[in-house]
Amino acid sequence: MDHRAHISVFTRRIAVVFGVAVIAHAALAQEPLIFWEGVIDCNAADQGALRPRIAVNADGDPVVLWGDNSPMSNHVAVGDGMSFSAPVEVSAGFMPAIADWMGSSIASSGNTVWVVMKAAPEESMPVYVRRSDDGGFTWGDTIRVDPFDGKVSRFPSIDVVDPDGPLVQYMQFDSGYFGARQIMTRMMGDAFTTPVQVSEPFAPGDVCDCCPNQVVADPDHVVALYRNAGSNVRVMWGASSSDGGASFPTGAVIDTTGWILPACPSSGPDGYLDGDSVRYVWMSGANSGSKVYLGSASAADLTLGDQYSVHGGQPSSLQQNFPRIAGSGDTLGVVWQQTMSAQSEILFSWSTTGVQGLSAPDTVNVDLSGAQKTADIAYSNGAFHIIWSETGLGQVRYRKALIATTVGILPVTGADERVFPWPNPAHVTINIPLYYLTADVRDAEGRLVMRNAPLSGGLLDLSSLPTGPYTLELTAADKSRAVGRFVKQ
Repeated sequence: MDHRAHISVFTRRIAVVFGVAVIAHAALAQEPLIFWEGVIDCNAADQGALRPRIAVNADGDPVVLWGDNSPMSNHVAVGDGMSFSAPVEVSAGFMPAIADWMGSSIASSGNTVWVVMKAAPEESMPVYVRRSDDGGFTWGDTIRVDPFDGKVSRFPSIDVVDPDGPLVQYMQFDSGYFGARQIMTRMMGDAFTTPVQVSEPFAPGDVCDCCPNQVVADPDHVVALYRNAGSNVRVMWGASSSDGGASFPTGAVIDTTGWILPACPSSGPDGYLDGDSVRYVWMSGANSGSKVYLGSASAADLTLGDQYSVHGGQPSSLQQNFPRIAGSGDTLGVVWQQTMSAQSEILFSWSTTGVQGLSAPDTVNVDLSGAQKTADIAYSNGAFHIIWSETGLGQVRYRKALIATTVGILPVTGADERVFPWPNPAHVTINIPLYYLTADVRDAEGRLVMRNAPLSGGLLDLSSLPTGPYTLELTAADKSRAVGRFVKQ
């Protein structure tokens, strides 16, 4: 692992255990910081860990999708901050095409969650979606995505703006895996529309036929991201739609690395939309080996903005791959797999000032043994939700990172004072301002020991807690969040 990653892990763990001094220093400068919560297992060991993907439901809870290869299947579980629900198989009736570098996809709009899955064998089976309307706990019937057109489909991705109209991007081939191209379809009524071309006529030659894609959408734009392969130039392209994905009149290269590779990198892009901009990440081997990049472009015409290495200056022996990004506005987080001397870890950088302000990388996984791979990230209500594969255990793990800007308790929107729990240290109860409704409490190791505890008359009962330091996370009626710390004596 890179020495800077070790430093950031050490600093973070000081902040978890001895957080008052570290956080107070940052608070004087009003700099945002990250509060890490504890690691939670999404499933039991040997229940599968292939290419996990994450969405967040209307309750702010993580909904996690992953694959298993024995037997070939896809599963979903929902977290509540303390544990995850029992896995539900969403691929019942067929075998999904999954591996550690490609597989199924998940997206949500409120409590409506969609998954998209390619059935195996890929040359003869279709793409399916399933829908949940209760935040990921129960699932409806499978619906076929691609038409009966004699074509071969591969690598579907999904995004949702209208809960009833998910968009699916996938790769299409002629018979025999010839003519690889990217296409898009959207659900209208109870069926998917005739697919429209995404990569043609813009990108030269075939698209990279073993690189997954990603569709990103908001109410004003749909952008299809993918890697091309014409003349072995393995760079990222985009195509833009302003009519909800019905047509894609604009396409352009959005990657200036110029990577030439006469082989398949098996790695694709990811992105999110911020108003008139699309922000995206990808891997390129053009400079100093496999490295992860972050870029931006106009959502309307794909005019290029800033492009950066997310962790520059690293030797070629350090490999970065499988980046994912999530955010809202100028707040964003990036995760990726970083490998050095056969040891793989999950790295995370974040910013509240757009692509220019990425933090120094931090290591997400607490367990530094084994091989942690293929992470994914979602962002909601001031928190990053991160998952990854623990390949040695055959298990998926989850961790939450909460953004805060000051020591003590953050005021709700419109408040003009900074408030703190009192008394501190406390014995039986602490006082909380009345506009906060519920509290989550975490111990010094980040474990959730109280969830959604009601605040009766502004008091939080601490009688069930052992002595020690705690982190307090409060939620107000308008869903704004606050963070504080106290000591139970």
